Formats: sequence, C-alpha cells, structure tokens
Amino acid sequence: MMAGSVMAYNPYAPNPFDTMERTSWEYKAVYDLTKAGLTGSDMSKFSPAYSLTRYEMVQMVAAAIQNRQKATVGQKEEIDKLQDSFSEELSYVNGENSTAAHNTPPAGQLFDWRQGIKTK
Repeated sequence: MMAGSVMAYNPYAPNPFDTMERTSWEYKAVYDLTKAGLTGSDMSKFSPAYSLTRYEMVQMVAAAIQNRQKATVGQKEEIDKLQDSFSEELSYVNGENSTAAHNTPPAGQLFDWRQGIKTK
C-alpha cells in the first residue's frame, strides 16, 4: 500500500531548480544587466559550462531591481519586464510569502474535537 500526502501542486508553475534556456529573452536580459554590473553577480554564471537555474536568476533580478536607480532607461525597461515575468518568485524573495507571514493564526473560531465545543 502506498501512502501519499495531499499537497497543493501547480503543474504549470516553473520549477525554481530548472536550468534557464540560454535562448530565452529573460536569460539574455539578465546577461546584459549582469554585464552592466546591476545584478550583483559575475559573468561566470553565464559560462557555457555553468547551468544557471531559475532560482539563481530570480536572485539576480531582485538585485537588479534594487540597483534600478543606476540603470539606463533601456535597462530599466528590461528590469520592469523581468519583474513582471518573475513576479511570483520575487514575492518570496521580498518576504511577502515568508514563514513569518504564515505564523498569523487563521481567522474564525477554533473547534476542540475532544470536547465538541468551539473555543476562543
């Protein structure tokens, strides 16, 4: 008998550990921003021998957003497009979905199953 757990899984959500395609516009944009010194990473991440993951790219985009004031107008447009493309992952980087936010008790009344009564 096989035991399984029920989890919320979105099969369409990108895997953060997938390698980014070198031909994607996101890869090219982050490459250009890194070359300009806006992502806080060095160019070794773009070596043919290195497989840049989506997780790493999100970190680089977050750094580019923080360095936005140093960017040119064209670079700011790329940063904005990247911010839209990685918005879900960036919400975790920025702490909007952090564990601290999940420590808030749920609204409503608690039910004590041993006593069969609602508690406050």
